[in-house]
Amino acid sequence: MINKKIKNVMKKVLLFALASLMLSCDKEDDNPIPGDNENKVVLLKVDFLTNKFEGGKELEFSKSPDFTISTTYESPGDFGSVQLYYKEFEKKLFDGTIHWMGLGEMSYPESVSSPNAFQTIDENLPLPDTSEFAKVMYDENAHYPETINYTDIWNSIDNLKVVSNYRNSNPEGKINLFLYTPSVGVGDPADWDWFIILKN
Repeated sequence: MINKKIKNVMKKVLLFALASLMLSCDKEDDNPIPGDNENKVVLLKVDFLTNKFEGGKELEFSKSPDFTISTTYESPGDFGSVQLYYKEFEKKLFDGTIHWMGLGEMSYPESVSSPNAFQTIDENLPLPDTSEFAKVMYDENAHYPETINYTDIWNSIDNLKVVSNYRNSNPEGKINLFLYTPSVGVGDPADWDWFIILKN
């Protein structure tokens, strides 16, 4: 009699454990491991004068097929600033100060990964048509050179695996170009950097 009761209790415990296990498997993970299918934006930093790749930062967001860059800009009478946002989420992509007759600095991202952190590919990617590039116009008088050397800018990042991956997953996505000029007036172009912004 006792053995029968024990068996019944054991059966109930096993059934409860099995049901709990099945429910836990069905439940979505609240903290999924980041993967290639997630919504990511990468900022790649390239020196304005030398076109040397200086590193970059990959940012992750909630899933969305859309990607619009919105901006806020304070003209540097003495001190100014520029911010870029992922408009659909109102999340910051970039923040930096601009000094007239001085030198501002980038505050977001707080840092960029070094070039060595980026894997490369064996065969360089072909240069996209210039129509696939888009300047980030943070102001109607946003500071950009009259002629942009798209070839040299592209050549600085055309062997990066992250660029290959992003272009393959989002071939219709624009190659956004943002020129950060922390020094203006008699600013030194040696202080300036291109940021190439891609969405996967």
